[in-house]
Amino acid sequence: MKVIRRFSLYFLGLSLILLTDGFPLWGAEDHLAKFGVYRLDQEIDAPDFTLSDLKGTKRSLTDFRGSFIMLNFWATW
Repeated sequence: MKVIRRFSLYFLGLSLILLTDGFPLWGAEDHLAKFGVYRLDQEIDAPDFTLSDLKGTKRSLTDFRGSFIMLNFWATW
């Protein structure tokens, strides 16, 4: 009985998403542009730099060439 109930809830949620006109993935509006994020027309290479990781090992940006990386710079003061 739990499986049928769970399936019906998933089906209901999926149908609500698909029937909604303003679903972000299929809408004509660019939602990132609302926040000032624009897609670039050309590829830009990041400048090379070296930082220490949490273990103290020096890491260079070129070590990760071809990989997707996310840098998180934060500070507390």
